[in-house]
Amino acid sequence: MTSSVDVLIIGAGPVGLFLANECARRSLRWRIVEQRPRQSEHSKALAVMPRTLEIFDMAGIVAPFLEAANRVTSVAVVTHGHRLAQIPFAPPDTPYPFVAMVPQDVTEALLVQALRSRGGAVEYETSFVSASQDDAGVDVVLDHRGTQSTVRAAFVVGCDGAHSAVRHELGLPFEGAPYDATFMLADIDTNDALRGDELQLCPHEDGPLAIFPMSSRRRRIVATVRKGDGDAPTLEHVRSVLAQRAPQGPRGAVAELEQLFSDPAPAGSAHAGRADLRRR
Repeated sequence: MTSSVDVLIIGAGPVGLFLANECARRSLRWRIVEQRPRQSEHSKALAVMPRTLEIFDMAGIVAPFLEAANRVTSVAVVTHGHRLAQIPFAPPDTPYPFVAMVPQDVTEALLVQALRSRGGAVEYETSFVSASQDDAGVDVVLDHRGTQSTVRAAFVVGCDGAHSAVRHELGLPFEGAPYDATFMLADIDTNDALRGDELQLCPHEDGPLAIFPMSSRRRRIVATVRKGDGDAPTLEHVRSVLAQRAPQGPRGAVAELEQLFSDPAPAGSAHAGRADLRRR
């Protein structure tokens, strides 16, 4: 059986979900499909920039993002216990002069809630198989748990990430190359020794370390690490990097971070891994 829509969206990440909301707001006929069984539970990307918030405002969905966000208004450059600079983040001519720290899983959840409030839903466990185009539209074969169906769409939009099946179907290359660096990433609960509205950038001879405030007491730590140390850094390596590069202060930010990695942590309080970033 073939169904017809104006817009078929492949992929329910932030881009696909926002597009679905816009289709719903404009009363278009649309569907959004996602091969995963549910939305991501990982924090992934954090920063929502002022222009994005302005677009969310125009779309009528900015309020829950402002409520969820930790607002960052400056960047401090700190090294070897010395505060070298503090750079305010105050872009002019915007009602949102800050970086909104909203983890991607929260962003996706808020966009799904907005979509549901408009009567829409994501079709999970549904993957793109193939497409054929003519002068009037596109016929797309979808697979839902082993059962295939065909959708007739005026437009098909691939929002399915770096390994996009839609892009492969079109024969389009993925432009990019690996950075010549490997990064350690950890989301951890901390004390409040560091300001919650300030991002700390710590230059070091072994490579930079950045501390992103996800909230007043939760931080994302990102640092360059040596290659060839396995798929993920050891806890001892994490502690060593923090001790060498993180800000030293009278209230013991480094001691608190090290203590978190020394003692057993409550479930869900820390997550660490290694990432190879690609230029996009």
